[in-house]
Amino acid sequence: LLIESEPDFEWVGEAASVEQAMDLLLATHPDAVVLDLWLGGNDGIEMVKSLRPLAPETALLCYTMNDAAIFGERAIRAGAAGYLSKKEPLEELLVALKTVCQGHRYISGKLLNTLLDGLTGKRPPEGHETLTDRELQVLRLLGQGMANPEIAGQLGLSVKTVNTHRENIKRKLGIRNAADLVRHAVLMAEKWGFES
Repeated sequence: LLIESEPDFEWVGEAASVEQAMDLLLATHPDAVVLDLWLGGNDGIEMVKSLRPLAPETALLCYTMNDAAIFGERAIRAGAAGYLSKKEPLEELLVALKTVCQGHRYISGKLLNTLLDGLTGKRPPEGHETLTDRELQVLRLLGQGMANPEIAGQLGLSVKTVNTHRENIKRKLGIRNAADLVRHAVLMAEKWGFES
């Protein structure tokens, strides 16, 4: 691994699930954690929210294939110190790690430009930006082919609550029926890299 060969960093371990990440974080108290936003199929925004209070002094750097601005923005709001696309050159990971370890924020160039375009009005806001984090989770899981009971189980919600989220998504995005919602969710899953 690139990080292991760097004299400025000591690799303390890796985790394949949110639970393992929490255990490792509490056991090692690292300066920084590099995390995949979709570790083990879990929602990365919720993972950032879970890890942040456990180690407020640890910089969380999201390193992910998903470079959609909406997820980068939400990861930063959830407490991540940085957001880096895996599409960037590998050396950029070291730059990002050094930056967040110094107490600064780091955002990939492409994502930064997209976020700035949104702030300056050069990029019209997407309807997805009006969705809550939970509604985005439901949309993502719908796009991965999950039915309401599966989504409810995955998120620890009732089926009725999932139905309410679906109705809110349809209303906010101007989608008329359930079939159109599922089609839209599948298209977004492909666009955002969440295919099942």
